[in-house]
Amino acid sequence: MKKFLVLFFCFAAFSKYICQVRPINKLTLETTYSYTEIDKKLRDVIDEADKPSYFDDAFFNSLLKRIVSDKQYSDKEKTQLFYLMHKKLGFAFVGVNYLPPKQNYFTFFLGEVITLQKTAFLLRSLNYNVNELLVIVDSTAKRDAVIASNALLLATVLNPKAVLEKLHKYSLGEEIQSVKHPDIFNHYVCLSAAISQDTIITANLISNILGFKTEAQIEDALCALYAKNNPVSTIKDYIMGENNPENNLAIQTALCALAVKVPEATFEKSVKSFAKEASEKWKKDLFKDLASNKTPFNYSISDPEQIVTKKWEGIVLSFYTDGGLISNGNLLEFDPN
Repeated sequence: MKKFLVLFFCFAAFSKYICQVRPINKLTLETTYSYTEIDKKLRDVIDEADKPSYFDDAFFNSLLKRIVSDKQYSDKEKTQLFYLMHKKLGFAFVGVNYLPPKQNYFTFFLGEVITLQKTAFLLRSLNYNVNELLVIVDSTAKRDAVIASNALLLATVLNPKAVLEKLHKYSLGEEIQSVKHPDIFNHYVCLSAAISQDTIITANLISNILGFKTEAQIEDALCALYAKNNPVSTIKDYIMGENNPENNLAIQTALCALAVKVPEATFEKSVKSFAKEASEKWKKDLFKDLASNKTPFNYSISDPEQIVTKKWEGIVLSFYTDGGLISNGNLLEFDPN
């Protein structure tokens, strides 16, 4: 699944990446989120097993069930362990995702949702009381988006029905933008909404798609909406209303969702129709490239052979020989190889 094959993409010409030919400095590593915010005893629990073990669903779900059931851990510690487990998979999001070969962002997002749904199915028998996890979300969202976001997702996995009412609030665009690191919180809200969604959350997602300004936040909302069987009319509303050419990937993600939801002939007809209706040259060119199969997997950064790094807005990513250092404002985190 992973990941730092992306070093192949790291050329000096790309100023958005910083490349080093050495391991990360130990002192720098100790300033990252996992070291400053999570106790070593918890890191040691997750490091007991080798990394490949976490890619075995049976191992991952068994360990998570054991952690959640263990009364020696507080709900905050369970959240931190959940985060560290996902770090092993490359799914612990702080502003960067890693698209496998031949995948666009929509199919990648759906794959993660399916994995989370399987975990939720296996843990349903615990009937876990998620009230304390939701208290953590409320109390930390404005100062620590990582713990708040992972508490929300863990609560959703453990008891999808119990989080619905809270998701009514958390999925509001103004609520998302009010927290620390809205990009992180929105990503986890959308993963949660893809698992647990009702008409209120659906309406909030549509409002966010049409109201958000940043590309990746729009993409996450689109993915959450169309992880469920919702009407595709919002796709056209968004595409025709988008006036920022820098959000081209969001338009492509909308079209990737459409491609999954409708027959191929309908999809092709829709792309041609959008091209006729669009007034902006950049948008017409985008549709033309899609119609002529010039866009790989309907997503311009996808690659048939390499893992691709997808960076959210404002992220600085520095590659070292042993992993990548993610800088998201005042948040630093290291993704090891």
